[in-house]
Amino acid sequence: MTVHRPSKYLPETGGDPSDQENRVAKRLGGKRVGGSGSSMYSKADVRDVEVVYDEEYAGSVKFLVECKQTSHASISVKWEWLRKISREATAVQKEPALAIEIQGGAEDPLCDRDWVAIPMRVFERLTK
Repeated sequence: MTVHRPSKYLPETGGDPSDQENRVAKRLGGKRVGGSGSSMYSKADVRDVEVVYDEEYAGSVKFLVECKQTSHASISVKWEWLRKISREATAVQKEPALAIEIQGGAEDPLCDRDWVAIPMRVFERLTK
């Protein structure tokens, strides 16, 4: 039996959230979590993302990524999203990341529609 999601939950562009999750996983070299992380054992949307920042000393950061998207020109980042991904990442000894796709903005070749937010402490580790 096929279950159809009501159209009011899909972006105006007709995209499906799994499209963003697949794209993020591919671009970051991770794996998409089936069911958008609804399983008790596999949380978040994308797992196994690793960023190597110091090849000489084998320094790397492993991320668990939550994906959010909007068909509007802006998005409000909710504390609950950050709290959820932080707790889930900590549980599996990874760092949290939030991937955001903003579809509704004006076309601008100098501005990406895909952004990733990470905690400041992680950004400092990657840039030192």
